[in-house]
Amino acid sequence: MDTHDPQRNGIAVVGFPYVREEYFELFRCWPEPERLRFLLPQAWKAKGGAVVYRAPNDPRVTPARAFFWNYHRATPIIGGLLKGLMPYFPVWLWRYRRSCELVYACSEPILLVTLYYALWAKLLGKRLVLFTWENLPYEQKFHGISSVIHGALLRMNLWLADGLVCGNSLSADIHRRHTRRPIAVIPMNGIDPRRFQRVEVRPSAISAHTVFTFVGAIGYRKGIHHIIRALPTVLRSIPNAHVIIAGSGEYEQDIDRVIEEVGVRDHVTRIPWVDHKDLVQLLSTSDVFLYPSMPHRGWAEQFGYAMAEASLMELPVIATRSGSISDVVVDGETGILIQPDDAQALADAMVRLGTDEALRVRLGTAGRAYIMERYTHEAVARAMDVFFMTLL
Repeated sequence: MDTHDPQRNGIAVVGFPYVREEYFELFRCWPEPERLRFLLPQAWKAKGGAVVYRAPNDPRVTPARAFFWNYHRATPIIGGLLKGLMPYFPVWLWRYRRSCELVYACSEPILLVTLYYALWAKLLGKRLVLFTWENLPYEQKFHGISSVIHGALLRMNLWLADGLVCGNSLSADIHRRHTRRPIAVIPMNGIDPRRFQRVEVRPSAISAHTVFTFVGAIGYRKGIHHIIRALPTVLRSIPNAHVIIAGSGEYEQDIDRVIEEVGVRDHVTRIPWVDHKDLVQLLSTSDVFLYPSMPHRGWAEQFGYAMAEASLMELPVIATRSGSISDVVVDGETGILIQPDDAQALADAMVRLGTDEALRVRLGTAGRAYIMERYTHEAVARAMDVFFMTLL
């Protein structure tokens, strides 16, 4: 078989995540983009419906109606299992049956929607690749009837699949216990390094400070409260230390209460979620990036794109040995990793980096090189394409 024949080695991609333009950008960097076809939601709601994503304007994309975006509010059990269902899939795949030999369904193998795509893919004689971020053993996440349902779906989907893409190394370790199919460790998408480069910023009041920045969802599991509780210790060694917390989420009022309780209001700036342009400006004014994520209620950090973006901005990262963060931050080389849920360890790391500019520069420079090598769109696209072609 000619591995460079787009009419014989096409790849059909189905799933709601790539409806987001910053995720879809991965496929604009594909080695042979003409081999790709996409079935994506014509509209996909997020953040409780406050944000609506539209299918990318690309001739390779077929928009379709997708269901169960708000699965928590309606049909909590079935909705979760069918999140992102596009019933049009078999009709669409039949349309490309002569050119597409492999289906990449970017949905978790414990879902019913994944089984729907998998069965149709196999009925039409296609190779099948699934994607998962899951980095905690399933026996820790599911119990009772939920364990039975998800366990059955996992076994069926992995039996039907010809390969599995795991978004992190812990996920690969877990799934090797469940399948002998080929597994590749590749995140769902990469990052555009051209968008994350330091820029000159105008001098401001913040310029005179040593700035520690967190960017992300404001949730308990992100460990932001530990940043606030560490700050008094940091201020004793770095009197001009200042913390910026950028983002929004359900834990915002709690964070404001902790700030008042600790008495560091004058040393903390809270700003809402920022767009790309403002994010680059914000990170360009920063000295150290903080991400003290911690396991919480059957979840652990699955990758951490915010840390990868900070590394591209040549910022040293202080994060935790939690979930899959070590895939993104290399302890002692691109940042400092501490134990989760430890404000004192966080304070010690902040003081160490805040008082050592040479170390900040060394870790930051190495951080950009590390992400450039592994996690740009181009690097991720090449890795996925190589894996898919081995299955063809």
